Parts: sequence; structure tokens; C-alpha cells
Amino acid sequence: MSALAVRLAGITEGLPRAFWTLWAGMLVNRAGSFVVPLLFVYLTQQRGLDLPTAGLIASLFGAGSLAGTMLGGALSDRLGRRATMLLALVMSSVFMLGLGFAREIWQLAAATVLLGFFADMFRPASQALIADVVPPEHRVKAFSLQYWAVNLGYAFAAILGGFMAKRSFLALFVGDALTTLILAAMIFRSVPESRPTDARNDKRGSVLTPFLDGKYIPFLACNLALTLVFFQHLSAMPEDMRQKGLTTEHYGITVATNCLLIVLAQPLVTRWVKGVPRGVLLATASTLTGLGFGAMALASTLPAYMATVAVWTFGEILFAPVNASIVADLSPPHLRGRYQGAFSLCFSFGAMGAPTISTRLLPKTGLSVFWLLCLVLCVVVAAFQLAWGKSLPSPDAKDKP
Repeated sequence: MSALAVRLAGITEGLPRAFWTLWAGMLVNRAGSFVVPLLFVYLTQQRGLDLPTAGLIASLFGAGSLAGTMLGGALSDRLGRRATMLLALVMSSVFMLGLGFAREIWQLAAATVLLGFFADMFRPASQALIADVVPPEHRVKAFSLQYWAVNLGYAFAAILGGFMAKRSFLALFVGDALTTLILAAMIFRSVPESRPTDARNDKRGSVLTPFLDGKYIPFLACNLALTLVFFQHLSAMPEDMRQKGLTTEHYGITVATNCLLIVLAQPLVTRWVKGVPRGVLLATASTLTGLGFGAMALASTLPAYMATVAVWTFGEILFAPVNASIVADLSPPHLRGRYQGAFSLCFSFGAMGAPTISTRLLPKTGLSVFWLLCLVLCVVVAAFQLAWGKSLPSPDAKDKP
């Protein structure tokens, strides 16, 4: 057997057909994710809205995603993973097209909040399905592959979407809706319901249960703290670059560095860290995140910013799949969707809270001190994760009853 065949066998080992169907469908779907990255541009340039109005409508997507994440988790436990994903995808495509044809402000607002609601309803259900069908010892690999596919698709969408927008914004909405329906068709045809049989009749717990779990709350708190730092690449980082004389094009190049590194390095890193305790991986990821953002206090040129992005990108490569596998292991099977929903909520709050924090702190601290505060926060989180990680179950452990 050739070295390539051995490597491919190692990648596919332990991953069932349902996972690969979902993986392929998500790759196609994310490759057509044109609308959300260009939503603000669409509202201002195509619909002619002023900046405050466009910002308000764009923020409604986040508000909808908050509610959709929690309901998606609950529905995936009650109705099933497959039914929830199909509902989310079909309705997302409907409101995607609705947003493309909307003209009045109230229509744009309604379509945006509903699109956010149904788009993020899909996430906890899909994560729960992967946790259901993939054995515990292969979950880090499975979530790594999923994360890689999502970023590869987004990278393609970012390139193609920019060219399409110059010719027809409506084509963005149609293409996005079409790839969403393709994913729905693939799930309908080839992905069976995965919710464990004994979990279907277990009615214990509620949507608040994950937030009352003493072992899960510290995990959520650490992730919220990290996402508040991580999403500064969308708020404080471009402002920092602007103040140091760099352009929007320079900022775009640094963001592209993040996507490119994930696509190139994710499969390799996943193989290298196999067998490393997950608490150590989380602490390493938090430290790299802190060092990357903290180093921005010293950066002033495009290569320097690209180097800082490379550092925190490796932190992202580590924590994304490891976190997802920990959620799967800590959640009871009958509440797996709700635990995934609570985890996703951290990212929604982080995305919404990061710009609020930076705009409040920057006038008081200045950029250099702000980046050092980000470093300190990540180091504190890393120390806690290192200690907390010792109590994590082994990936080979059986699911909780």
C-alpha cells in the first residue's frame, strides 16, 4: 500500500457514510455562502441605505442567529437532527431569496432576522449528528475535517462572490439559496436520523440545562472570553491597521491569510496533535490566540500583521475541533443538541460583544494597551483550561447515559 493510500485510510478511518455526506454537502453549501459576508455592502451599495440603518439591519442577522441557535439545539433533541437540519435549510433558502427581492426597509429587516434565525438553527443539529454517528475516539478528527471544509468553502465563496457582485447582486442570493437546497437534498437522500433510540423518549432537561451544568459552565465561560478576543479581528484589528496607515486592501490580505492557513494546515495539525491531552491543546490554543493578538501592539507593516494573524490562526485551528469534541463528550445523548446550542451561543455573544467592548475600551486604553489586555486574558484562560482539562473524560470513554 502506498504512503498516500495509508494516509487516506488514516483520514477516513472510523468516519461513517453519513458524516461524509454531510461533509460534502457542507463544502458545497459553504462554497455558495455569498450573502452574509457581503450583506452590509449589499444594503449600502445596492439598496442605498445609510450606514446607521444598514448597520441596524445587519445586526438583526446576529439577533436572529441567537434565537435560532438555541431553538435549533432544542428541536434537534425533540424532533431529531435530520428534521431540524432540513427545516433550517429549506427555510433559509426561502428567506435568502426573500432578502434578494426585498425592497422596503421593513422587508429587508424581516428577511434578515429570519435568515439569521434559520441559518444558525442548522449548526447545533449538524454538530449533534456528527457526535451521534462518529465514535468518541474519532470526533476530534471529524470536527477538524468539518471545520476544514467550511473554511475551504468560504475561501472559494469570498473569491467568487466578489466577482459575482460586480455583475449581479441577485445572483448571489440565487446561488446561495441553490447551494443550500443542494445540501438539504443530500441530507434528505443519504443522511438517516441519528438521534439515539433511548434518547428519543428521554424528556429530562430543558434548554437551560447546559447553563446549570457545573462542569460545562467553566467551559462555556472560557470560550466566551476567547471569542471576545478572537472577534477583535473584525473590529479592533482593522481600526488598528487604519491608524497605522494601512488600507482596506491590506486588511483583506491579512484575513485571507487566516483562511489560507486553515485550509493548508488543518489536516496536518490534526494528525500531529493526535493523542495530546485536550486540556493541553486548549491551553496551547488560548496561548497562541493571546500571543497573536498581543503582538499586534508591535505590528505596523503588512508582513508583521500577517505574522500575527498566522499565530492566532494556529490557535483557531486547535481550539475549533477540540472544543466541538469536548461538547460532544460532556453532553448526554438526549441533550446533545441543546449543549451544542449553548456552545454556539458563546460565539454569537462573542461576535456581538467584541465590537462593543473594543469601541468602549479603545478611547480609554489606546490600541497597544488593549492588545496587551487581550494577551493577559488569554493567558489566564489558558491556565484555567490546563487545570480544568485534567478532569476531562478520555476520548475513548463511552457516552454518558
